[in-house]
Amino acid sequence: MKKITKSQSIGIVLFSIFLLLNGNKLIAQTTSLNAPSGILLIGNYLYITEANGNKISKMDITADTPTPIDVITGLSRPTAIALHGNDLYIAETSGNKISKIDITAATPTATDVITGLNTPTIMIINGNDLYVSEYAGNKISKIDITATTPTTTDVITGLSLPTGMALHGNDLYISEFDGNRISKIDITAPLPIATATNVTNAVNHPFGLLLIGNELYVAEYVGNKISKIDISLAVPLATLVTYANTPVQMVLDGTDLYFTEYDENRVSKINLSPLSNHDNKKSSSIMLYPSPSSDFIQISGLTQTKSYTIYNALGSKVNSGVVVGNKNINIKNLSNGLYFLNLENSNTLKFIKE
Repeated sequence: MKKITKSQSIGIVLFSIFLLLNGNKLIAQTTSLNAPSGILLIGNYLYITEANGNKISKMDITADTPTPIDVITGLSRPTAIALHGNDLYIAETSGNKISKIDITAATPTATDVITGLNTPTIMIINGNDLYVSEYAGNKISKIDITATTPTTTDVITGLSLPTGMALHGNDLYISEFDGNRISKIDITAPLPIATATNVTNAVNHPFGLLLIGNELYVAEYVGNKISKIDISLAVPLATLVTYANTPVQMVLDGTDLYFTEYDENRVSKINLSPLSNHDNKKSSSIMLYPSPSSDFIQISGLTQTKSYTIYNALGSKVNSGVVVGNKNINIKNLSNGLYFLNLENSNTLKFIKE
């Protein structure tokens, strides 16, 4: 995976600000996992691939303190998992292969399904076909996992570092990491052609995809956020769901969205339950201006006095007070950079001090 540069670090909202501003709930302590990537919910257990740990772990999400336990070790940089019956298929990126284990076994043992792939990264299952994104191969391939001797068939080539996939009917949506775009193909076509989803604003190095109804959730690895796109619209817009630090893959449990954060070595979750109409109207009418600014900022749309707290990009509290109406908030003493202003019982607003 690509290393985040210094110029991109300002967009990384670290752990304290994640929890405070976005309502994320920490599932695993930062030191508990080792480069988590793939994620899958089986019953009450969340299965996780630990790429740098070369293993798969699981944890009971109903526990008061979910704790990862090893399922199988000794893998070769696993990055994705998919379930078919009792067989858990594993993409071993450094091993350039797909293996599988029986999750009902007391001591699971990995057996090779197919080798000779080119950095398999993410998988999805459609019937008996296992679709695999071959990252360095710039293609999507598929495997009939019921075959006695499984072989790969190219589905589409010529992509730009494909990672995540999501299936909607016959349309396979593909995230292209280097292309900064979401593409789609018709998997029933004899020679599928990738067409870019006409998103009005680019996604920043997209990785995992998750389809919920007509909304396609996108883990923007370098963008450090999860966004969503309504694929039913002729001209869809990518809108923010939550900030995250190098998010990779996602899974839904009811209204809880779990996601792996690769560089933070953790799994987090947010609740996707919508705000009430009253809360939506109240939040949408509140705005911060001007930004950038060197002397002061103002909050418009307030009808009553509210407490506020300002945090820097590292999550440290730098200022607080109360504000009402269009009263100025003095920011002269702040250093230049990105800040987040959290209003009592309202959305968090960001601004730049210059």
